[in-house]
Amino acid sequence: MKDSSLSNTASDEVTASKITPPADCKMCSVIIELFQSRYDHYDINLGKVSERLADDCPHATWLRDVEYNTGPVPFYEKRELKVSHSQRDEVCTLSVHYYNRQGIVWASTPGFKLVSRPEIPGHIGSLRIVDENWIDLDVVRNWLLRCTREHEEKCNKTVGDVPPFKPRLLIDVIQGCVTECKEERPRFLTLSYTWGNSKNLRITKANVDEMKQPGILTSEFMATQLPRTILNAIKLTQALGERWLWVDSLCITQDDDESLQHQLAAMHRIYATSFITIIAADGQDAEYGLRGLRDISNPREIKRVVLPLARGERIAWTDYSYSEEGSMDFSYDGRMWTSQEYYFSRRRLIFKNGQVRWECNCSAYSEDHLDGTQGELGDSGLAVYVGRDRHSKVPSLYGLNHVVCNFNMRALRYEEDVYNAFSGYNTYLNSIFPSGLVYGHPQVFFDISLCWTSLRDIRRRKVSERYTGDPVHRGLPSWSWMGWKGLIRFPFDSESGVGGTPNAGFTNSITEWYAMEYPASCRKQRIKSLWSQCQNLPNEVEAGFWRCEEFNTPALTSGSTRTRMSSDAITIPKELPSHGYTPLFDESPRPEARWYHVPVRPADSEDDTPSGLHSGYQYLWCLTFRAILTATDEKFYPAGQIPYHLLKNKDGSTVGSLLPHNEHESESLQQGTQVELIAIAKGWSTVLGEVGTKKQVSRTPSAETPLTLEEEQVIREEKEEYWSEFSRKFSWMDRYNEGKKKRQDGYHVLWIEWENGVAYRKGYGFVLEEEWDRVAETSRVDITLG
Repeated sequence: MKDSSLSNTASDEVTASKITPPADCKMCSVIIELFQSRYDHYDINLGKVSERLADDCPHATWLRDVEYNTGPVPFYEKRELKVSHSQRDEVCTLSVHYYNRQGIVWASTPGFKLVSRPEIPGHIGSLRIVDENWIDLDVVRNWLLRCTREHEEKCNKTVGDVPPFKPRLLIDVIQGCVTECKEERPRFLTLSYTWGNSKNLRITKANVDEMKQPGILTSEFMATQLPRTILNAIKLTQALGERWLWVDSLCITQDDDESLQHQLAAMHRIYATSFITIIAADGQDAEYGLRGLRDISNPREIKRVVLPLARGERIAWTDYSYSEEGSMDFSYDGRMWTSQEYYFSRRRLIFKNGQVRWECNCSAYSEDHLDGTQGELGDSGLAVYVGRDRHSKVPSLYGLNHVVCNFNMRALRYEEDVYNAFSGYNTYLNSIFPSGLVYGHPQVFFDISLCWTSLRDIRRRKVSERYTGDPVHRGLPSWSWMGWKGLIRFPFDSESGVGGTPNAGFTNSITEWYAMEYPASCRKQRIKSLWSQCQNLPNEVEAGFWRCEEFNTPALTSGSTRTRMSSDAITIPKELPSHGYTPLFDESPRPEARWYHVPVRPADSEDDTPSGLHSGYQYLWCLTFRAILTATDEKFYPAGQIPYHLLKNKDGSTVGSLLPHNEHESESLQQGTQVELIAIAKGWSTVLGEVGTKKQVSRTPSAETPLTLEEEQVIREEKEEYWSEFSRKFSWMDRYNEGKKKRQDGYHVLWIEWENGVAYRKGYGFVLEEEWDRVAETSRVDITLG
């Protein structure tokens, strides 16, 4: 129960401001001085939480009731409390850290800012208290004006240079109807929202002519048929002086399969082309509306907390409750469908937490900020496929990880729609990866991508009750991450990209893969996996889009001058490379360097991107080697992640490791369980070197049971020892040679089970080469993966 003095309502803000903090409060003074930038560093230790709870100051109640982003903090009062300041956006946060059964946890509060004091000239406060019910639309219009005048072409540039797209239908907000716009390149807005369970009239072949009648969308009848969010968006578009609006339910003929699939595949282009995307992030469905627009929508409710500090200062923040796992699934931020809509938009007008803010390619504005205090969005130097940083056109599993990890944590009401929800990303990524993607897996790195692993408990996706399609075409293959809900990642291959991880490498493919529409189909489409072929090309071969650079080993592991090909000694290929490659078109200080080059598609290739393998190709076929090994209930936890199980041979010797998808599969592996494994690729791993080298803590994949303080100390000492060793200055070659000893050659494998002649993925594993060659069947076996 939160103390009433820190309530969210405007009336309680006044009550809170009457509480007088002591003039010499240490915590208040540090926070104020952080905002004034009086420290050389921006991460200040405030002492134990228990000490700050004992202070005679309003912040004690705040600390007692505050909700951290990771949930309740075990042994909270014993933790060290820190306050951090970001100069970029003038935000401070409080944080504590601790360890759970999966590793270190950084828990932080919502960011807070210093409230402006107009009575003090030059006051550094950047926050103003806004009207609790209504948005000032003149402020929003000014953002739009500033962007178009000051940013010019920077904000007309689409994400990743996506080519423009003209939708067939648009809403004419002046005529109040749907129409086929005659303008060649109309300036239209888009709406990004969640449908939820609200009423949502959709355009169909039967009613499309009716929806084209002027005034239909503003009629009293339509007010009862359309959700508030759409009705509000139509009026907001007009209030901003714009004419055209695109809304999926009214601008895509929902029962025209050809048109539907065409626009789903172009969804990223629709949002990338739109002038502004209105993002309705509040509420669980489309009935919530865009609140706070006078004469358009219902009044808003701002969840604002204001806390007095010493010296008459105040801080304020938005107090939104961090949700339990799963409760965010059907909010805007938790939905799959909204992912590509958000990330491909170049200008966003965001309604969230009762307030409105603006984001474009250059700036971020918020209505509770004073003029001139808004943050400018800089380039972090990272190259990404979508988002605000420098856009990459280099095929990379590492880059794809950023897209897939974020996307696959989100929810779908109808899980069989996962392929369609990813279709915009898929079209865009097809323009980057040669031969495109197959169910989210790039053909060029296909074998490697099949060895994805789960970072937490993941579960199998299932078709909904509404699904009436072919049971063999459910669109949820077990071999693809699309068939599973949760946090997954592709391997970070040290043989491939500079700056990988020291844990695994892939050196040779061992089979060819084919995609099929049905099990036992005679029509098989070869998957063009090229990484192994590219890896074995000599350096002298023409690299096309790549610059070949000599790799020279530095003298030390730290403190040496970094070059474009700099790499840590333990993340380098197992055999010392002589050369590396960087893209010719990337002149940045941090180019995407690789140890071998791969084909790169031309920058303007999306318009003529081949359709590739469509969603019907959900079965794989190959001829590969198979072995039966014994899994044990002996577990170990490299890098603090979910548990690996040891694989043993008949003599009881450890010969490999197995990582199930989830806790249920892990618990099914009792001592002596026979598991069927198929070989995917040759390579190496350091994972077995972790066995027996560390003090083991009894961990579980769910991490729901807190560690004792003694168990935490064991993990903390491991981490401190690791980083102490990592940061020492010593010979680069010594470190490389030491790391090479831990790299054991073997086979990357999948654990499978059979059902009606089709194999299904149950997990990933690694088996030592010598043992695999001894126990695997001598002839290749016919494998169909579903």
